[in-house]
Amino acid sequence: MSAFIYRGSSVNNSRVTRPVSRRVFAWLATIAVVGSVVSTGFVISARQHFEAVTIGYQSEQIRQQSSELDEKLRKLELERARAYAPGELERRAKALGLDRAGVGNGIRRPASRTH
Repeated sequence: MSAFIYRGSSVNNSRVTRPVSRRVFAWLATIAVVGSVVSTGFVISARQHFEAVTIGYQSEQIRQQSSELDEKLRKLELERARAYAPGELERRAKALGLDRAGVGNGIRRPASRTH
């Protein structure tokens, strides 16, 4: 290795600049555009995924609410059937003091008044 020492003259140590090739600039621009498109696609895909998960939770809640309402409807229909059963109607009528209509039971009219 030989070392050159220059005394007396100053050495210009400014940076050496190379011209930027148009091909390199075109490749960098293409990579930037493609990267932006791909990252935008990922963002849109993630957003759709989260919306689908949210809709799934909502549909599960609606399904659960529907099954609860179906169960309540079944209970109400059973209660209605019990209330309108012939034995139950007769028991309630007797509790109110009503009798079953029969052959000997006619309609009683109030006594008419004669002046």
